[in-house]
Amino acid sequence: SEAARAPGADGTESEAATELDLLWGKIQEAIQARIQREQFETWFRRAALIDANDQAVCIAVQNGFTRDWLNTYYRPVLEQAVSTVLGSPRRVEFHVDPELMVGRGLPPQQKEEFETVPPPAIPDRSAIPEPPKHRGLLQASDTTLNPGYLFDNFVVGPCNRFAHAASVGVSESPGTAYNPFFLHGSVGLGKTHLLQSLCQSILHREPDTRILYLSSETFINHFIGALENGDLQKFRTKYRNVDVLVVDDIHLLANKERTQEEFFHTFNTLYNAGKQIVLSSDSPPKEIPTLQGRLVSRFKWGLVTEIEQPCYETRMAILKRKSRTRGMELPDEVARLLAEHIDENIRELEGAVVKLIGYSRLAGKPISSELARECLRDIFIERTGPPSMDDILRVVTERMGVKLSDLQSRKRTNAIAYPRQIGMFLARRLTRLSLEEIGGYFGGRDHSTVLHAIKKVERLSEEDAETRELVGSFHAQIQMRDA
Repeated sequence: SEAARAPGADGTESEAATELDLLWGKIQEAIQARIQREQFETWFRRAALIDANDQAVCIAVQNGFTRDWLNTYYRPVLEQAVSTVLGSPRRVEFHVDPELMVGRGLPPQQKEEFETVPPPAIPDRSAIPEPPKHRGLLQASDTTLNPGYLFDNFVVGPCNRFAHAASVGVSESPGTAYNPFFLHGSVGLGKTHLLQSLCQSILHREPDTRILYLSSETFINHFIGALENGDLQKFRTKYRNVDVLVVDDIHLLANKERTQEEFFHTFNTLYNAGKQIVLSSDSPPKEIPTLQGRLVSRFKWGLVTEIEQPCYETRMAILKRKSRTRGMELPDEVARLLAEHIDENIRELEGAVVKLIGYSRLAGKPISSELARECLRDIFIERTGPPSMDDILRVVTERMGVKLSDLQSRKRTNAIAYPRQIGMFLARRLTRLSLEEIGGYFGGRDHSTVLHAIKKVERLSEEDAETRELVGSFHAQIQMRDA
């Protein structure tokens, strides 16, 4: 492949940017083939290719931490992927851009900053002035609202009935009944669907409502950028002059004391002004490691609710609904088959439906249990590839009766430390992750802590028959796991 030129070198800027985006997509595919999905989503999904020539490629990331991590641990992967796509080696360079994902790919007229309105000296329910434009979902949001994510399209069951009702309540009376609204649950259970439904319901009633919807990571990156550039006043104006603030994955504030401090003051300003605050996390406030006590207290001021894993009946209803919306409802026996084998993640259910319907249409065959087993054989047969960290963490938490949030916390009781050490030991034995990467899955612990845990379990396995048997059974269960 021929390297893309930087904007302005040949053709229009938009054409060059499109060419770079296409090239980056190919490089990302090559990267995905070399690393685990979790690693790719964490470090490469939000990066962007901003220049490529015969000597080097330049990749933009959102902060210095990401740049240093990629440079230390993923440079060989990047260089191999670039060489594969471009046909020859290139030097890999990094550029830090805190605003990277904001407005990327939008027309120039949509990339305006917020109106700079000074915050009030004493916040109250009427003191925050509203700029005359940029109403609705604000441009600083790092997501767009999916038109399919509506309350009417959400399948309600015992696992999510209360969370659904609470979300509807917030949308009907923002800033009053449930403020803040804290929604937590594992990945793929419908948190995003409910949050976006909430936003769309508010905008349907009051189109001029100013909603800022973003991830905690974006808040962190913008705050870092504001510190580096001396733009804290502009940052505060942007985040505090809103009617509804929705922050996804708030647990990412763990271990970030300065950012927690800033979010604390943002929270207080909005709350005192009667503005709605909506937060989501993979765990309840009190189980987020190193989260300041005053933030935990404030997160619990309103309503904290959980989305649980869907029961069998709910999974059946989801499969039926998802297939019906795609014009081909699943037969009952096929829905039962999928509901029995996919029991943790709604996204996996939807992905199975999409794949099965597409396969049926391409093959010209009616949907049946036999066709489902053929199309989705990875669900029904034993995996042969190396186990992932998700496999290891799932087995350890289930067998030892601990929560993932506890393994990632700073708790040092033996009831938590021992399973954590077992998990680190298994990760070292069964994956290709470095000590630093393993530590990242256990609350950001350094390599020396991981090494200590590995040596301790090795010693116990030699001296204690119970530990030796436990580790052996874990090893066998992970190796023989089903998808």
